[in-house]
Amino acid sequence: MNYNQNPYTTLDDLRNHQPQNEYFVGIDSDGTVFDSMEIKHKDCFIGSLIRVFELASITHEVHVVWNYVNIHSINRGTNRFKALLLTFNYLREINRVQELGIYIPKLQVLKNWVDTSASLSNDALIKLIDSVPQEEESDLKIVLKWSEEVNRVVKTTVFNLPPMPGAIMAMKNLKIHADLFVISNTPTDTLYREWNDNNIMSNIILIGGQETGTKTEMLKCVAKNKYAQDKILIIGDSPGDLSAAKNINALFFPIMPSSEMQSWNNFHQEYCNDFINGNYAPDKEAKLIEEFQSSLKSSPSWTD
Repeated sequence: MNYNQNPYTTLDDLRNHQPQNEYFVGIDSDGTVFDSMEIKHKDCFIGSLIRVFELASITHEVHVVWNYVNIHSINRGTNRFKALLLTFNYLREINRVQELGIYIPKLQVLKNWVDTSASLSNDALIKLIDSVPQEEESDLKIVLKWSEEVNRVVKTTVFNLPPMPGAIMAMKNLKIHADLFVISNTPTDTLYREWNDNNIMSNIILIGGQETGTKTEMLKCVAKNKYAQDKILIIGDSPGDLSAAKNINALFFPIMPSSEMQSWNNFHQEYCNDFINGNYAPDKEAKLIEEFQSSLKSSPSWTD
């Protein structure tokens, strides 16, 4: 498959993938290959959220809640529309937001869509807007405006951001033995721009992004029953990456938030060879997963 001619990889493309190597590695992008979580969330998502939803009077609260949901909590790495709903739910509970009488939309139609849709992208949201009654359009159009603004700001803000050196070394070592696939919640055109701009496309076979499907769907199509279970590894920095790995009974290696460079060094020095040589034993994986899960918060500080 020539990915440069088909930037929007579909689930059918993944189903048609035939193994070229004995091993398979699915690798996340934001927060895993690129140390981009801070700049994208703090400089792109939050500013757009405050502007579009007119939340300037609670700027501090928006920053605190969004960063908790998307960077520090067990929801790290979740889809942007899920993150928006979680953020608004938390904001409604904060005393200062209530005291100021700030209107935080409940976005029930969006929630119903998020809970039932297989594709959570701007294109899918546009189709939803076209299908709902007119009285339900306004909130969804504001959400779409925010999401499009996020993409615009990311494009103009996030550049000259190189991949982590350890990730490059790992991919070069892994691609000798494994088929490498990008599995991400990031919009596909952003993924292609970031990977192309950094000349690392040659390390991977396919890119799956926000428009392709959920991470579990992608992995079921591209890897399940095509490779031995102990020869499938998912590398990521979020609980969603872990869940997707375990949904197909694959191995998982976590990139620890705030310790990304060290995680890649550890992988390069030890765990890469362990995986290729069949020595990434359950006890090693379990210890890393426990450390990873304990690094993320399950409740926000403002409710303590």
